[in-house]
Amino acid sequence: MSKHTITAGGSGAPILLKPVYDPVYHLIHLHHAGAPEQKCYIALGKKCPNSQTGWYQRCYRPGELPDVLRDPSWGEGRDVYFSLNNFFLPQRASNWTRDIRGLYVDIDYYKLDRWKSYRPEAMLEYIFLEYVEEGRLPKPSYVIFSGTGLQLVYLVNPVDYLNDKAFRLWKKLQDYLIQTLRDVGADPACSDPARVFRLAGTYNSKTGRRIYLVQYLAEPYSMEILADEWLPELVSHGKPSATSLQNPSLRRQPSRHSKSQNGSRKTEFSPRTLHLARARDLEKLVRLRRGEMDGYRECTLFLYRYLMLLLTNDPQEALEKTRRLNEMFSEPLPPKEVEQATRSAEKMWQSQNEKAGCSINRKNPASYQTLSYFYSNEKIIEQLNISHEEQRELATIIGPEEKKRRDRERKEQRRRAANRPTRLMNTARMEEKIRQVRQILEAHPGLSIRQISRMTGFSKSSVQRYLKHA
Repeated sequence: MSKHTITAGGSGAPILLKPVYDPVYHLIHLHHAGAPEQKCYIALGKKCPNSQTGWYQRCYRPGELPDVLRDPSWGEGRDVYFSLNNFFLPQRASNWTRDIRGLYVDIDYYKLDRWKSYRPEAMLEYIFLEYVEEGRLPKPSYVIFSGTGLQLVYLVNPVDYLNDKAFRLWKKLQDYLIQTLRDVGADPACSDPARVFRLAGTYNSKTGRRIYLVQYLAEPYSMEILADEWLPELVSHGKPSATSLQNPSLRRQPSRHSKSQNGSRKTEFSPRTLHLARARDLEKLVRLRRGEMDGYRECTLFLYRYLMLLLTNDPQEALEKTRRLNEMFSEPLPPKEVEQATRSAEKMWQSQNEKAGCSINRKNPASYQTLSYFYSNEKIIEQLNISHEEQRELATIIGPEEKKRRDRERKEQRRRAANRPTRLMNTARMEEKIRQVRQILEAHPGLSIRQISRMTGFSKSSVQRYLKHA
């Protein structure tokens, strides 16, 4: 690491090591290291009293930031902020968030009478002693001294904002941190993915102080580990990691972007989670067939590589994941043949990539990548010869018959939950009535439909229907 490397101290009160004033280290090396160049933007903003809105903001690709920060108006300016997460488009909005890269708490302790006389260093020492050492909070990755208050940041392994399971886990952890620190002035409004924080090396115009940070941990946290240790009330929080072959099968999750008409959440895939679910289905199909994919290997690998390209935007990573799927076959293709047989997937992805701007509706961010070409379920089922039994084990690659079967099951479950008669219950009742009519006819063969109707209380049309089965 650079000369600004700061090692983590032990538990207890913080050791205030060398302050870091370098904005490039703060923004690039510390927070957005490894951010993907394609379709990824980071927001920089600053207060601008002379403008109509009082705020000036620009979004840049990660590779552009070092040159931008050499401009003194940014790198050494007043009231400069940056986004902790990155975005699909050059627009800082929560629903355009691409990766979640941290948990954070903005502590405005100076607004509380009890704490306003404290200096930031003394306040941080109190937080470490009363919260970190007492086991109420994990140690922050780094702390920003904002010139008035403190900003605690917990770097996490990047997860997709569009991954509903990961987002819900992030939200629970974020709420836990804010609630735990509310007595020292934690700002509850600082909890959205598009939040901006002050940039090291710049100045706070209210106090004239220069912003700096102190780093305590070099490695990012895993959100699953944080949840296991700090959210014991969670029964199952799942793994946010989205593309690993080792992850459990993806289950359908209610989308946080939509609700049904009666207000209850409905099951729905976003374009990105749909690609994830289809990739998982292809992995599961290989497992169901115990790797016996002769005749379907090339097609399976082609579909999988294209899905991985849509998910990762990294041709090398997508190829590596495709090779790992190939290794699950009982008779894998040679590595060179894997690349050659699926090369058209990369060409198709590059073609779509050039037209990506056309596939985004600014009024409907959930439509991202909706124009990315992909086979229909019916086409995949036909090409891979997926049986009805196999479709029952898959999440999304299903045909109309399996879809209707699942709809019937859901309706049956709702009926049972509402204590309404189910289809099976109605069938059983009808069979009982047919049995009664049959017994009456056996005892009195010459009875008319009207007489049977009077004896049983059934309508004449019902008796006629039951006689057909009797």
